[in-house]
Amino acid sequence: MRKLLVIFVSLTLISSLFCSCDRKNVTNDGDSGTEQYGKQDNGQAEKSNEANGTAQSDGHGTEPDSRETGKGIEQDAGQNTVTQKNTAENNNSESGVLYSLYNSYKDSACITENGYYYLTHESVELKDGKFGIHLMYMDFAAEREIYLCSTAGCKHDSADCPSVFLISDFPQASTKLFVFNDNLYILSREYDDDGTVSQGIGGEEYIPESKPVALYCAKLDGTERKKVYTFDAELTIEDMIFANNDGIYIVTKKVSADKTDGQTYKTSSERKLVFLDLSSLSAKDICPMAFGDSISWNIIGCCQYGFVLSGIDYGREISRDELWNDDLYSELYQNSAVVYALLDPQNGNLKEICRQSNKNANSAQILGDSLYLSSDENKNIDVINIGTGEKKTLCSIQQNLIMGVLGDMLCCREWNLAENPKWYFVDTNTGEMTKTDLVNKCNGWSLEFRGETSEDVLFVYDYDASTTDNESYEIYQYKHALISKKDLFAGRQNYRKIDMTGPGQ
Repeated sequence: MRKLLVIFVSLTLISSLFCSCDRKNVTNDGDSGTEQYGKQDNGQAEKSNEANGTAQSDGHGTEPDSRETGKGIEQDAGQNTVTQKNTAENNNSESGVLYSLYNSYKDSACITENGYYYLTHESVELKDGKFGIHLMYMDFAAEREIYLCSTAGCKHDSADCPSVFLISDFPQASTKLFVFNDNLYILSREYDDDGTVSQGIGGEEYIPESKPVALYCAKLDGTERKKVYTFDAELTIEDMIFANNDGIYIVTKKVSADKTDGQTYKTSSERKLVFLDLSSLSAKDICPMAFGDSISWNIIGCCQYGFVLSGIDYGREISRDELWNDDLYSELYQNSAVVYALLDPQNGNLKEICRQSNKNANSAQILGDSLYLSSDENKNIDVINIGTGEKKTLCSIQQNLIMGVLGDMLCCREWNLAENPKWYFVDTNTGEMTKTDLVNKCNGWSLEFRGETSEDVLFVYDYDASTTDNESYEIYQYKHALISKKDLFAGRQNYRKIDMTGPGQ
């Protein structure tokens, strides 16, 4: 998690300062060892007569981390698109494949073989004076974007429209979307401010009112949206979401505030891995996320053997003063290591896979049952078999900063991102590298990937933008296109442009 300093001025002026280092919460996960797991006390399913939920500049558009309608929608495949290697075959055979629902490119979005759903970041005033955001859909077959609404003559300016989401019910940027068993799910959640510190100036710090995390379900065309499950009001849900045939895995926790010397520190406790069955709408605690060490662990992926976790090992518990004092923390971080471990959800056991020294900058990526690692210390990309622990070097290239995966390809860049906007792709089967000279048409920035299907990649190829006085860009629209993976990896500009309606983020 990154250090986040939020300064409140007259309750409305907010300024943020981010540290480039990953700083983990010093707070332990509480006395989780005394809890009885398997109980169903995380929230409650909504009654069947629940009111319909609709009744109420760097160009990436992603929310910074805290420290520490188109034709064919109803015929959609009904699952978030994942490649074969991104699934965990045979994990928990009675429940089927374990796979990730996390959209690493954009939080409030999901992609299927037939289209791309996203919630707009910017809110608009509706005709009744309330504010809302819109659910947009890019139809890949039609190559056009629409408001996810099929009501003839609708102006999409009231809560009666299925594409309108009131921000009072669906917080901007932090609400999540995913497709499961031919339904579109919307997880309404507040921003996770665990690991942040804020300072009030000129009065008490303003703390906005928040609502319990709630899960909504709708048809793939956006209609019949209804609330199906509400979590306990005191719980916060973390970013990562995983699924099997029966439901989803999430991490829940309680976030508390400690005010000291005019500053408010947000820390978490009672972190748990929880499974929510989407058929019975019942939740079950799987295991605590505390493992009797001084490491704050986070789930970063999955494989057929379970969940892959990472955390920073400082060698001991560190105090809050050490965590938030930049001089003290810099030395601690330099002498720490990133640790990767495998969590077996069947028994809650944690097994270390490997570690990387933080004396150098590192990158990592999970693909199938392999963990790919690199460092700016050398040019290598190493691969570790998560099941056996066997390690080997896949390749040696200058551009070995691993930033993602597309199919069987690692998406890599130069460590100094500002010097070179081009993408380099490493074939995980052969170790061979190709590069693309394709860049953003507007300003030469690197392409922004939004997701993949079995054959294509959705990406931002251009901006509708203007330059500002400080030579930055004010972006009005992110223009999307599809490109085949073969053309992308070969650098061929065979774009299938989406006819845009909304802002594109």
